[in-house]
Amino acid sequence: MEKFTCKVASTMTWPAKLETQNGLVLDFSKPPEYNGMHGTLTPEDAFVASVITCLACTFDSLANKMRLKVSAYESDGTGVVDRINGIEKFSEMTVNVKIKIPEETNRDSVKKAIEKAQANCLVAASMSTPVKYNIYIETV
Repeated sequence: MEKFTCKVASTMTWPAKLETQNGLVLDFSKPPEYNGMHGTLTPEDAFVASVITCLACTFDSLANKMRLKVSAYESDGTGVVDRINGIEKFSEMTVNVKIKIPEETNRDSVKKAIEKAQANCLVAASMSTPVKYNIYIETV
């Protein structure tokens, strides 16, 4: 069993500080849409970022295990916030992934690896928000 801990220090002025167990210290705020600051990490940014970074790390682990050569990996994510039953929440997320591979890399194996990464992404598997994935594999 693994445990991950974060700590918030705030005087209720913005930005506040987020410290991770990994030693990273970041400023964070509410998003500008909710009267927060521009240019800092927001919980909403972190939520979307946690999915796309987890998918990238999971894919990397699987691609390495399968000895797949990958030239580049890019992704972006968009989370949609709606009011559902009187509560604002993320109602959906879309993740776009572009994987560039050399000609000698088997495209079907890369497809299998990214599909397995989707199924095994710890963060996405832990949340109730549905995630739609758009995967593009390009030979370079």
